[in-house]
Formats: sequence, structure tokens, C-alpha cells
Amino acid sequence: MVDDGAASLPPPHLFDLWITALASRGIPYRTAGRGNKLRLYVPALLERLARAELEAMRAESRKPRPIPAPLPTHENAHWVLTFLLLLALWHGVRVHWGFLPDLPGLPSLDAEVWVQKGALDVFRTRALGEWYRTVTALTLHADSQHLFGNMLFGAPFLILVCRRAGFGLGLFLTLLAGTLGNVCNALYRPYGHVSLGFSTALFGTVGILSGLMALQGWDKTRDETSALSWRRGILLLAAGTGVLAMLGTDGERTDYAAHLFGLISGFSVGGVAGWLLRRTGEPSRRAQIGFGLLSGAILWLASGVVAFP
Repeated sequence: MVDDGAASLPPPHLFDLWITALASRGIPYRTAGRGNKLRLYVPALLERLARAELEAMRAESRKPRPIPAPLPTHENAHWVLTFLLLLALWHGVRVHWGFLPDLPGLPSLDAEVWVQKGALDVFRTRALGEWYRTVTALTLHADSQHLFGNMLFGAPFLILVCRRAGFGLGLFLTLLAGTLGNVCNALYRPYGHVSLGFSTALFGTVGILSGLMALQGWDKTRDETSALSWRRGILLLAAGTGVLAMLGTDGERTDYAAHLFGLISGFSVGGVAGWLLRRTGEPSRRAQIGFGLLSGAILWLASGVVAFP
């Protein structure tokens, strides 16, 4: 009777699993009783083999679930909020909020002129080669409601990206995802299409998080951990797609294609970044500062092209 020692009987709801294990090994068995009095019998000559099989199954069930190695985090939410504040102030300078002075050396252009010169005008982008618009369009908003809506929606995701990748690298990846999303949108849309706003980059942050989670913990030498990391990344991407379906396609002025391309571009950028970070390790402080300065320089130069044609 196999019901004591190291291989004591499992709870009734797992009993069928034990029977299946014995049957798969061709070990004859017989059961008797019910509930707590359930008993399992095997031939005496096969008792040792039966106990070994059942103990192996118990050990397998006790195997801990793989947990990905913890990834370093960066406490830099204050820098992200500072960046969003600067983006709001830039909008205020562009639309001439009364309490903001004009920037020295910056031409005093009407808000409509900024939009004409910097929005993602598909015709001017593709036919005239003004690809800088894929960057400048990210810094322009139709109105203050558009701006603050993007900030409210995007701040949590941008904070999470910079928490995982660092502020400099996170900002650079966000800018890269938004730019690539605008490039894809310009290639997809007809010539008469015009779009603007930072939302393409903000949907890119959802994709970046998914890509980082999917590939930063991936390692072909740790199959189970890698699979768990991949599933978490894909799950987050699916959640981002749900957010896109709920918020990114609502309204006549909403550019759903730009949001979708931002999400896809972000996943690609985040996946590549996660793979590189796994191989090279976390960027140094100097590298983070370099990525941050590079992002600021790209935005400044692109805006300078608009202000000083």
C-alpha cells in the first residue's frame, strides 16, 4: 500500500494525476476507499518503482516558478516632470501666453505659422524632403487642451520608461520611437494629410516598455526565465493595444495611424535597446547625460530649422 513515508498520498483532487503517472510507466495499481480513506495499492515487487515515480512527481510540483533577475531602476520622475514642464512652456511661448516673455533671438511667429512650418505635412515631408517635420511635429500641439491631455496620459508611461532605462536613454528612445512613428505615418498617409502632437511618442513609450520587458530579461541559456520575460512584454504590448483602441482612435482629429505606428516603433526600439542592454550592461552616468544632451540637441536643431528657414 503506497500511502505513507515520503510518498504519502496527495489530496483527493490530485489523486488522478498520481494514477496517470503510474499508468504511464505501466505499473498496475488498484484503489480502495474514498476521501481521506482513499488508498493506492501496487504489486509488492513494483512498490519501490511506484514510490520513486510519485516522489519524482512531488519534487517536480515543488519546483519554484522562474523569476527574472531584478533589473536596476532609476529614480528620476522629477526630471521627467521637468521635461514635460519645458514642453508645456515651449507651447506657451509658441502660442504667446501672456505671462511668458519671448525667447531672445527667437522670431515672434504666430501660432499658425509654427504649425505650417513644423507640422507633419505629408506632401512637404515626402515631396520636398522636409523630414525634420517628423521631429518638430512632436513638439507642436493644436491647442492647450491637446497639450495637457497628452501630458496627463503620457507622464506615467514616460516615467516608467525612464525609470527602467534611465532619464537620458529613456528620453532618447522616446524621441526615436516618436520620430520613427511619424516617418511611417508620412509614408502611409496620402499627400493631403497633416498631423502634429507628442502623442505618437507617448504611445511609443508603451511599446518601449514592452520591448524592454520582453528582451532585456531574455537569455537563451535560461529558457523558462526568458519565456516569462517574453510573455510579460507581450502582455504589456497587448494592454497598450487595448489603450490604443480605447483612447487612441477617438475623435475626428485623432490620428490613429500615428498612434499605432508609434506603438509598433516603440516596441521595436525598446526590443533592440533591451537586447543591447543585456549584452553591454547599464549605461554609465556620462552616457545617460550624453543621450539626454543628444535628445535636446535634436529637438533644438529641428525647431531651429522651423524658426530660421
